[in-house]
Amino acid sequence: MTEKPEDKQQNETPPQTAASLVDFVVDAIIDGVMHGRYVQGQRLIAADVAEEYNVSRAPVREALHMLAGEGVVELIANKGARIRRLSVDERIDFLEFTEAMCVLGVRLATSKMRDPALHATIIEQFEKIEDAFARRNASDFVNALYTYHIILNEISGNGFVEFFYRRPYIRFYTLLLAELVPGNHWDQYILNYRLIHETILSGDAHSAVIMFTSHIRWVLRNMRIDNE
Repeated sequence: MTEKPEDKQQNETPPQTAASLVDFVVDAIIDGVMHGRYVQGQRLIAADVAEEYNVSRAPVREALHMLAGEGVVELIANKGARIRRLSVDERIDFLEFTEAMCVLGVRLATSKMRDPALHATIIEQFEKIEDAFARRNASDFVNALYTYHIILNEISGNGFVEFFYRRPYIRFYTLLLAELVPGNHWDQYILNYRLIHETILSGDAHSAVIMFTSHIRWVLRNMRIDNE
């Protein structure tokens, strides 16, 4: 039987060190949200999660406490944890917050686009955005955009923006945006990002930042209007 992509995390052999096991469970839960195994408000019982990923309860409990600290789950006394629910307003606030990090990544990475290898890396990632757009898969689309900015942040050379954008809560909240965007605006969304991408490749950091911030303002406006 062919393994489904969403089953990959479940079938992986857990790492051996305690710290790696905790990270493994954290990533597994975040991936579970992305692939629809977990939904907002769903309870997570340590014993069940431990069995699902073939680990002991200790790293699961630590992972749940870590995710609670990141705002991904809520701990319930004597009942384990549950995936946090986010309102539309909270998701709008989150997008406004991450805009600042992404702007820095865009500006710094664009100035380095004279490097052919970096240029090629960005083009390769954008093809994944195009693929998700062609399939109209919102989760894959948002995840591809997230990874695109991960790569931009790596290229930027700013260790802080790279570190914080990789935090589990950033990935979790970003994935929840797929319930709201692109929404009914697929065609305009990809047109905007194609322009942003082309401007990044051109090396014009000033114009890339303007285009990106204009796009985010457009997305925020649509989120507010579409959910009134």
